[in-house]
Amino acid sequence: MTLVAIKSMKRRKKMTKGKLRKPAHEVIQPTSHGRDVSFLTWRKIRRVVLFLSALAIISRLSYLGVRTFHHDESLDAWFSLKYLDGTYKGYDPVYHGPLRFYITAAFFWLFGQSDSIARLLPAISGIAVVALPWIWRRNLGLMGTPLTVTLILTSPTMLYFSRFGREDSFFLLLTFLTAITLLSFLATPKRWHPVVILVLFVLGLAVKESVFLTVFIFGSFGMVLLAQDLLVASIRQTKDKKIGKPSYRELKREVRIEGVTRRTINVRSRVSLPTNPENISEETIRRWFLIAGIVLMFATFLWIGTNPGEQQDSPTLFKLGVYGALLALAIFLCGALAVRRGVLSPQIPVFRSFSIPRIAGWALAVVVAAVFFVAIFTQFFQQFNGPGATTAPHGAIRNGLTAGFEYWLGEQATVRGDSRWQYYLVLLFAYEWLALVLAVVGTVQVVRKPNLFGQVIVWWAFSSLIVYSWAGERMPWLTVHLLLPIMILAGIGAQSIWDRRRQKISTVCLGFLIIFGMTYACVTSIYSSYLRGGEPQELFVQAGQATPEVAEWAEQLEALDRLSLAHFDRHLQVKIDSDVYWPYGWYLRDFPTPSYAVIGNSSFPSNADIVFVPHWDRTIIEEEYEGYMEIPYEHRWWWVPEFDTGITGPSQIVDLLSSWGSWIWNREPWDSKAGICPASLSGSVYIKNEIYELGKEYFQESFPSRGEKPSYEKSCGMVSNFLTRGG
Repeated sequence: MTLVAIKSMKRRKKMTKGKLRKPAHEVIQPTSHGRDVSFLTWRKIRRVVLFLSALAIISRLSYLGVRTFHHDESLDAWFSLKYLDGTYKGYDPVYHGPLRFYITAAFFWLFGQSDSIARLLPAISGIAVVALPWIWRRNLGLMGTPLTVTLILTSPTMLYFSRFGREDSFFLLLTFLTAITLLSFLATPKRWHPVVILVLFVLGLAVKESVFLTVFIFGSFGMVLLAQDLLVASIRQTKDKKIGKPSYRELKREVRIEGVTRRTINVRSRVSLPTNPENISEETIRRWFLIAGIVLMFATFLWIGTNPGEQQDSPTLFKLGVYGALLALAIFLCGALAVRRGVLSPQIPVFRSFSIPRIAGWALAVVVAAVFFVAIFTQFFQQFNGPGATTAPHGAIRNGLTAGFEYWLGEQATVRGDSRWQYYLVLLFAYEWLALVLAVVGTVQVVRKPNLFGQVIVWWAFSSLIVYSWAGERMPWLTVHLLLPIMILAGIGAQSIWDRRRQKISTVCLGFLIIFGMTYACVTSIYSSYLRGGEPQELFVQAGQATPEVAEWAEQLEALDRLSLAHFDRHLQVKIDSDVYWPYGWYLRDFPTPSYAVIGNSSFPSNADIVFVPHWDRTIIEEEYEGYMEIPYEHRWWWVPEFDTGITGPSQIVDLLSSWGSWIWNREPWDSKAGICPASLSGSVYIKNEIYELGKEYFQESFPSRGEKPSYEKSCGMVSNFLTRGG
C-alpha cells in the first residue's frame, strides 16, 4: 500500500470519527419529486399503509348486514341464488353483467346465504381500492401516498358503497386496475400488458355497461397523448437534424472549504436548459394539449346537452363522432409534421409501447380475452342461449357484444335518477369537500409541471366528471367513479404542498385542513354507514331503500308460517304485489309458497292468508278484503331535495347557507317551498282474521307496527306519504 493511500485512509477516519454512520440497509432512492428518500422511510410509509388497510378491512366488513336491503341489492343477491341453483337464464343488461352473480354465488356456496355474504364482494373490492394507491407511491410521494389511502378509507361515499350490494364497488376496482395497467403500459411497456388490459376490459363489460364510458375516457386520452407525442418528437428533431443553440442560467452557490483556515467563497456556474429551435418547451406542449383536450370534451358535451336521448337533428353519436374527428385531425396534423421532420416511430413513446408486445403479443391478448368473454357470457360454456328478454333477444354471445351498448344508449333518453347536471358536484361538495380542495391544488401542480402520471389522473378526473354528469342516469352510487381519480389528484396536491413545507404557512394550512377534513369525514362516515344509513335525509339513500319494517315483516312471516303449519297443517299463502315485491323476493327466498303477485281491481287474491299492496291499490280493493285485518306500514323512503332551496334572488342566499348548515350539522332536511321533503312509499298488509288471532296469541308483539318515521324540527316535519308530500 502506498504512502498516499495510507494518508488518505487516515484522513477519512479522522473526518468520520465520532459521526453516526448510516445503516447498511438505508439505501438512498430518488422519488418522482427529485428528492432523496431512504428505503427506511419508505418502509415506515408501508407500515402506515398496512395499518390503514387493516382499518379498511374492519370498516368494510363490520356489521355488514345491519342495513335493510335496497331494491337493487336484493335483485343482485337473488340472481346470484338463481345461478347457484342452476336457473339463471343469462345476461340481461337491465340487471347488468353476470360476473358478480358468479362470484357472489361462490360466496354463498362457501359461507352460506345472508345479507352480509351478499355484500361481501363490494366490501372486498372496497378494501382493495383503499390499498391500491401504494402501487403509485413513487408518483404520489411520501405525503401523497398515505393521504390518498386515508382519503379513500375515511370517505363517506367510498365506505357507504363498499358496503352496498351493487356492482359499483367491484366495477370501480376493475377500473382502478385498468388505469394502473394502462399507465404502466405507457411508461414501461411489457409484453404481458395487452393480455391484462383486454381481459380487464372483458371483466368490466361482464360487470356493467359503464365500461363504455371508461373506454371513451381512456381512449380519448390516448388520442390526445398520441398527438402530443408526435408534436414533441417533431420539436426535438428538426428537418436538418441540427441541435439548437443551448441557453444557460447562472446559479450562485456558497462553498465551504475545509482546511487550516475555513473560508466561504461564492461560485458562479452555468446550467444548460433544455431548449429547441422553436423555443417551445415540452412542458408547454403537454400543458396545452391537456387543457385543450379537456376543454374540447366539455364543449362537445355542452353541445350535446344534458338530455342526450332527445337529439333529433344532430344525434348524440354524430356529435361524439365530430369530437373524435377533431382528435383524429390533431393526430394527422402532428403526424404530418413528424413525417416531414423525419421522426422515426421508436422516437414516439406511444408507438414504442404498442410495438414492444409485437403482433404475437397482441394476438395472444385477443385470443385470451375472447376465451374469457365466451366463458363468462355463456355461463362457462354451459348456456349459449340468451334469456329471451326484450332487452336481450339474441344468443348469449351476441347479447354480450351488442345488447349492453344498445340498452345503455336507449337509457340515455330516460334520465333515470336525478335530472340535474350538477347532481354529482353537490354530492361531492356535501361529503367530499376535503378531496375537492386538495384536488384543485393537484390540478394546478400538474398544469404547472405536467408529466404522464399527472396528465392521466387529471384527464381521468375531469372527463369522468363531465361524462357522468352528462349521462342519462344520475344515481348516488355512481359518485364513486368520479371520486376515485379526484382523490388520487388530491394526493398529488397534498404532496405539492408538503414539498413547500419550509414555508410555514403551507404546512399550517395543510395540517389544519387535513385534521378538520378527516374529522368531518370520519364522523359523517360513521353516521351515514352505521347509524342512519337507510334514512332518507342522507343523500346516498335513493328510492329503492327499504325501511327496517320490511326486514321485520319478512321475519314475522317465517314465524307465522311455522305456526300455521303446526295449527292448520298447511303453509301460509302470502301474496306480495309486484310494486312492493323487492326486497321481499330476497328475504323470502326460502319461503315454502310463492309470493309474487300482480294485484289489481279484479285480481285480489282472496284465497291468500296475507296480502301486501302499495297504498294506491288500497282503494281499488276495499270491497275485497272482508275478513282481513289491515295493518299499514312503510315500504321504502327517500328524499330528492332541490339543492338551491328554491331561491329566486341574492337576498335568499342566507336561507341557502342556513339550510345547508343545518343539514351538515344534524342532517336536518329542508323544504324548498315546493313540498319536496323526505317521503315514503306506504302500503298495507292484509291478514286473515284467524292468522291475526293466532299471531296475537303466541307473540308478545304479534305484528310489526308502523315504525317510527324520522322526525325533523323544521318545515319538513315527519316523513310523509310520497304522493301527498305533506308536512
